[in-house]
Amino acid sequence: MPHAQRRLFLASACLAVWSSAAPAWAESNPYYYGGSLGINRVSNIYRSVYSPNDDTVATASLLAGINQPIGRQRVYADVNVNTNRYGKNTDLNNVGYTVKGGLDWSTIERLSGSITVDNSQALSTYTERTAEALRKKNTENNTNLSGVVRLGLVTKYSLEAGAGYRTRRFSAEEYAQFEFDQNRFSLGLVYQPSPDLRFGVAGRLTNDKYPAYVRRGFILVNGVPQAVAFPVDAREFERKDIDFTTRWVASGASTLDGRISTGRSKVKQGVANDFSGVTGRITWAWQPSVKWNVTSTVSRDTGLESSFANANTSSEQDRITNGLQLSANYELTGKVFLTGSASTAKSRRINNDVGGSRVDDRDNSFNLGARWQYSRGITLGCQVSKSSRDSSEVIYTFDANSYGCYGQILLY
Repeated sequence: MPHAQRRLFLASACLAVWSSAAPAWAESNPYYYGGSLGINRVSNIYRSVYSPNDDTVATASLLAGINQPIGRQRVYADVNVNTNRYGKNTDLNNVGYTVKGGLDWSTIERLSGSITVDNSQALSTYTERTAEALRKKNTENNTNLSGVVRLGLVTKYSLEAGAGYRTRRFSAEEYAQFEFDQNRFSLGLVYQPSPDLRFGVAGRLTNDKYPAYVRRGFILVNGVPQAVAFPVDAREFERKDIDFTTRWVASGASTLDGRISTGRSKVKQGVANDFSGVTGRITWAWQPSVKWNVTSTVSRDTGLESSFANANTSSEQDRITNGLQLSANYELTGKVFLTGSASTAKSRRINNDVGGSRVDDRDNSFNLGARWQYSRGITLGCQVSKSSRDSSEVIYTFDANSYGCYGQILLY
């Protein structure tokens, strides 16, 4: 799916998968497989302020997963292959997939770690904006590889070394400016005086590369708009941070996870802006009763890191984003569950390609859902959502609504 309804459907489906699958891992079968079918109505497919386009989208998915302990190790994977069919915009029909997996490992001594892989392909969300609105099929492919190695020094201390690689690619050349390659490395020390309290300090090095592309737009010649195009050089950024992290289980009902970083991002190639300052992210998980689960997150970051933390914001490097996210789950009965989420993100971007102009954006989203767990393997659910963007440049604004339902069957 190309936008919010894809995220909502997959989020609801994944939630149903995990709620159903979790008990299965404790039983003899370490795997599941099944399928789902969803139908969604969307008001603004291309996320455009000009002549929004609505449509009905049907999605059929095949699901499978495994979670298998092997001695001291654990292998796990989840696969979702889906086909999307549009009622009116049939040129957007596509086949997508999501593959997530990993390995948790440890030795008899003090070494342990994990390796994870995440690859997905789907229609673009169309929330990234170019100088002209894109009205054609645009496939987005994302890859994320990461790993961490831990060495226990003494009972309360350990060393952690991590590395990762991310990429994003689009099929439409108009979106080349939003493609990237990212490499990241970290090395730090962790102090854990008790199972409920953890402190960490680490150095982090990140390298982000954006390819060269052709920027297209229009200028007025004697009052007549004329199409223009000019090349933009490739860009490369190097970011160095010192991360201070903590995890505090305040009680059985409250947990705080936090990161405060101080660092600097410098331009190594191309025309862009340096950044120096404090960034961070704090998450509070609260369970006031056995029926309620509430999670809230406050974040501030730049460039790609802000896009990973705030789903609706752009991946452009010259951007500082402050975000707030809230989600809640409520067990109405033993079989009926209610979900809700809301988020807001305020971004400031300096556009060096048009004389260093400043663009201010605010992205908002809201979602309500309900699911009925008929049995451990059969789930029915519905959701409604709204997402929007206000911007100092009209072309970047949009307003979109979606609603739909899905059914899912899993076998173990």
